[in-house]
Amino acid sequence: MPQFVDPDHVALTLRDGEPTITLRDVEVSSAEVWSFLNRATLLVVDGPGDEGFLLRRLDGQGNDVAPAGWDDAVASHGSVTVLASGTRIVATALEQSTEEP
Repeated sequence: MPQFVDPDHVALTLRDGEPTITLRDVEVSSAEVWSFLNRATLLVVDGPGDEGFLLRRLDGQGNDVAPAGWDDAVASHGSVTVLASGTRIVATALEQSTEEP
């Protein structure tokens, strides 16, 4: 089951336009078969089996911690890079519907 990661251990950046999530003090068992869901308030990085992470996108004051251009970069790259304890993961972005039900 995905676990919440303390916001102090998460950094969202754009590295040369590539959306990157850096997780500090977080271990992963494999760099294979990861996916990513980008939402306005929460990010889900889902790995193999029960491995995965839930990341808050808003700080305590309700401000978005993602850098300007984050959503466009995720859409254009179709993935995010996750750096966790020396492991580089490429998580494929899942399709998002913008239509209301």
